[in-house]
Amino acid sequence: MTTSEIETTGPGTAREPEPMPGGLAVAGERARERVRERLSAAVGADGAVRRPCSSRTLESALLLLLLRRRGGHPRQEQELAEFLAAPQAQADGFDAALARAVLHGRTVGTDVVGGELLAGFDHFTLARKRLLFDVYLAVAGAVPFEASMLRPYRAADPGADNTVTWIEMLMLSVRVLVAHGLGAGDQVDDGERERLLELLGSSRAPVWENYTAAHLLALLAVQEFAPGHPLVETGVAAVLACRNPDGGVPSMSNLDVFNTGPAGLALARAGADRALLHRMCDYLIDQQMPDGGWTFAERMRHTDVDASSYAAACLAAVDPLRHREALLRAGGYFRGIAGRDGGFPTYMKGDPSEAGMTAGAVSALAWNATDHGDLLDGAARWLLDAQHQDGTFERSWSLSEANTIWRATWALHSVPEATRTTLKARIADADAASHRFLAEAQNADGGWGYRPGDASDTTSTCYSLLALAAMGRRLQDDAVVRAGVAHLLSRQEPDGSFVALPDQVAPRPLLFDAPVFTDTWVLLALTGFDRDGTR
Repeated sequence: MTTSEIETTGPGTAREPEPMPGGLAVAGERARERVRERLSAAVGADGAVRRPCSSRTLESALLLLLLRRRGGHPRQEQELAEFLAAPQAQADGFDAALARAVLHGRTVGTDVVGGELLAGFDHFTLARKRLLFDVYLAVAGAVPFEASMLRPYRAADPGADNTVTWIEMLMLSVRVLVAHGLGAGDQVDDGERERLLELLGSSRAPVWENYTAAHLLALLAVQEFAPGHPLVETGVAAVLACRNPDGGVPSMSNLDVFNTGPAGLALARAGADRALLHRMCDYLIDQQMPDGGWTFAERMRHTDVDASSYAAACLAAVDPLRHREALLRAGGYFRGIAGRDGGFPTYMKGDPSEAGMTAGAVSALAWNATDHGDLLDGAARWLLDAQHQDGTFERSWSLSEANTIWRATWALHSVPEATRTTLKARIADADAASHRFLAEAQNADGGWGYRPGDASDTTSTCYSLLALAAMGRRLQDDAVVRAGVAHLLSRQEPDGSFVALPDQVAPRPLLFDAPVFTDTWVLLALTGFDRDGTR
């Protein structure tokens, strides 16, 4: 996790910012230039933004458990233990329960999964999440294995919830670990063990689908029945190779495709060097999958709407004519995964539609209203229906209320003119509700937190400013915008950097931190308002 942000102010009427030398617009331009330089420097020779995820407690605890069971890595065990002993590794109840169980053999007497981690988590995956997180704790020794955890194995069928391969592998790993934890390993048959080995060996990436926790859980499961299998040895080596300098294990071993899409979008809006932008787009096109979508990282199989939306939006922002062929393929991907209700899911056609994904798909398709007017119209209506009365939407893959507000507002103002005209009154009402929410949620220091009442953080402030810019709010005539921009500028460090709390979650609702996102969201926010206060 990046440096903690400590604020003492709470929600309330934002103070009018004190005048800054040269005015807010000029100060914003200077800050924007420094962030643009920083983000440009993160782009590699091949056009990719190769920046790692921060270490996380879950993956670090699972690796330490695995190394202890296998032996032979005393130095790495010590480094992992030191990481888990640090305060940031025990920041919440779930992380603390994992770390203390692995380090000290402590058990927990409270329901940290249902009572804390998943409290208020309203999603179609809730039952699976509950089982998975309970098993993580049981594997660590924080809670006992229970017979109710031993679920029958269900092979993937078309359209089923476990069609995504990593869900099948996770659930099969859970079955093996629970059976052995209960002393009933004979309940797992040879076919199930063979299928787990088949899945584990199917990844093109060294760490299975770049999903570190799924890889480690599968390795722990195979360790129970085939500890000498070559896949365990190579799997351990792959995870050890991706550890961070702090000794911990990152939440994802590679996030380069997902890093590059929004970074390219931000740099395009900020007027970055064209050759650099073309290099980034060429990288993204090279990573486009046969179905027209994108995965969140290299050498993966499963495309998703989130990564695909940012990648396509980047290509369209840089040059839709130059990238027309790739964008047309992307359009085919979005059309193929769209739901009958007009919305878009994250991974699989037929899964429930989600606000963030639907908004992202609209923003990615808006360059081609001629071919996709029907999709854009249906998605806009779905988004309007999905808005809550208070102006918010479901938070989905972020802890920040403002994230989906921004994405939905951007989408609603990107649809074709015919749809905007037909839905003019509804879009205006949606804007008003979201603006009212943001104005009321703004803290006295001018910033925003994850939710009303939370301390201001840089990322939530960026999302809020992006939403206001998408509505057409102006720096020169909106006090909420002025206070927000002033707060954001006050968070810049002397070296030009910004620090931010992470807000992204995966697997939901566990936070993960990709520090390069901070520069991306800040640059996007600072390009929302120019010297004249225009969008």
